[in-house]
Amino acid sequence: MLDRNTTVNRKKRDPDRPRGIGFLMVVLACLASTSALAETLRGTALIRERIALPAGVTFEAVVEDVSRADASANIVARTAIDAPGQSPIGFAIEYDPATLDPGAIYALRATIRRNGELLFTTDTVTHVLGDGDPASVDVVLKMVSGNATADVGPNIGAHGLRLPASFRGTLPCADCEGIRHHLDLWPGQYYHLRREWLGGAEGALTRDEIGRWYADPVRDAIVLYGAAEMPLFWQIRGPDRLRQMDMAGNPILSDLPYDLTSDGTLDPTELNGMALLGMMTYFADAAIFEECLSGVRYPIVQDGDYLALERAYLDAQSAPGAPLLVHVTGGLASRPAMEGPDRTSLVVERFNRVIPGESCEQRQSQASLSNTYWRIDSLMGAPVQTLPDSRAPHVVLLDTPDMRFRATVGCNQLIGGYDRAGDALTFGPGASTMMACPPPLDASEDSLRAVLEATRSLRQTGTTLQFLDEGGAPVAELTAVYQR
Repeated sequence: MLDRNTTVNRKKRDPDRPRGIGFLMVVLACLASTSALAETLRGTALIRERIALPAGVTFEAVVEDVSRADASANIVARTAIDAPGQSPIGFAIEYDPATLDPGAIYALRATIRRNGELLFTTDTVTHVLGDGDPASVDVVLKMVSGNATADVGPNIGAHGLRLPASFRGTLPCADCEGIRHHLDLWPGQYYHLRREWLGGAEGALTRDEIGRWYADPVRDAIVLYGAAEMPLFWQIRGPDRLRQMDMAGNPILSDLPYDLTSDGTLDPTELNGMALLGMMTYFADAAIFEECLSGVRYPIVQDGDYLALERAYLDAQSAPGAPLLVHVTGGLASRPAMEGPDRTSLVVERFNRVIPGESCEQRQSQASLSNTYWRIDSLMGAPVQTLPDSRAPHVVLLDTPDMRFRATVGCNQLIGGYDRAGDALTFGPGASTMMACPPPLDASEDSLRAVLEATRSLRQTGTTLQFLDEGGAPVAELTAVYQR
């Protein structure tokens, strides 16, 4: 025993022996093997309640070994998404099949938290990674009962609308009895719209479309752009009211009823006969369609011309379950889901074609500094809260000849001038409304005034913005929202 220990110690002290090379080669080989063998579990998470997620949430999905009832579940793979947007939430979890136990039982669990507090969670077991389990799953999250965070319902954004919500109204028509509108708006900046021209010679003419919207702070409006022949402008007249503008985005000066109103709830309308382009994935009899313009994912109903679409997809796919660009004519309607509430699903009325080798264009990643709602996330290092029934805290740098800004933390509106040259930025003194602000808005408003006075420069990266003081230290953190 003594001789063996002596030999080992001599080898450790040998200066001529290369150290760490063998270990490094083993590590690199393992990493390469892991990368080569990694597979992906894809899924979509939905929220049972029809409400909007607040800002600052994190979505997490984990795969756990739940084989032993007398032991805590062991996590084998996970993914986390900061600021995941609104429901439905698409996610992907990479895992190494070589690490799985053939005799184990694996389940998927998903949660949504804000500042560590649990808001939503799955409450049913979804088996995954077993024989016969699909490579794409849908899970439903429900609100945690008794949760103190009551402001996860319809929120008033910086633009001033209470979303998600449905807006309705019958607007004037020059050559018909009226144009009935049903407009569904989601905080994730996508919309559904049905318009019916009433009283025509051949009955009602219907036109349906989906698309994206963005907020135009110069006009105090939202702009719909989708399948319409040109953008549609709607002036924001209150949290639950929109007024139609003309095709150039100017107000319509008339006593006629050009308004759409909402009762603060979302009741999605059924849509039909739309030309739709999107990425389709298919695995284990489950098909998903991600519409290109809005980026929203819909399950595909196995009715209508679905079989022609499926056959064309299987013939053209590059690998099992791989996304493929497809063009169909179809509609969106509520259909029963495997679990949880009914889901808005794609009904294929006519299969048109598949388009191998192409994909949906990516949206712009760089926000415009001017004419964009910049949501205030923090002031002087402290997070800024959004209170129920208050506009989201924001700053807008208007691109006007006199270079004006607007800002609020949800109470008073601050208006004034600003100067900018490159990254140099200063705010001048301005006017303000004079409401008494309740806590914590009073402290936040004092911080906002101090930030505007201290700002000397800016730093922008994509959709994030910082105001910096004279020494280059951040005094405010902001995020672009509602940009085109």
